[in-house]
Amino acid sequence: MNMRGHAMVELDHVGKDFGAEAAVDEVSLAVAPGEFVTLLGLSGCGKTTTLRCLAGLERPDAGEIRIDGEIVASAERGIHRNPEHRNIGMVFQSYALWPHMTVFDNVAYGLRVRRAPKSVVRRRTMRALELVGLAELSDRYA
Repeated sequence: MNMRGHAMVELDHVGKDFGAEAAVDEVSLAVAPGEFVTLLGLSGCGKTTTLRCLAGLERPDAGEIRIDGEIVASAERGIHRNPEHRNIGMVFQSYALWPHMTVFDNVAYGLRVRRAPKSVVRRRTMRALELVGLAELSDRYA
């Protein structure tokens, strides 16, 4: 991972089946450090399943996933690193928020789990909230 916390992400012919149904079929892409990529498609086309495979929440049935050149999933080699060992975050499509936590605490959760210093948590969380126009709501509950 580079100095700014960005990693190269590569999916190489990734596939995931649910029974006889192919949810993801031979997806290949490379995302450079700091690059912003959007997956766009119809409901049910495999966007979320692809991201779940990347995050380690699903095991691909085919292909490889690499983060900064390190294989984190490979169906052929039997490799599957758990989500907590991939150093990536995922925001779920359904609002998976903790209602007992403030907006700030929900956003800061991943950094706190990684035991980031308090000053880093504060700075990065507020920056993220500013980017989406929610800084003024940081003390409200979700």
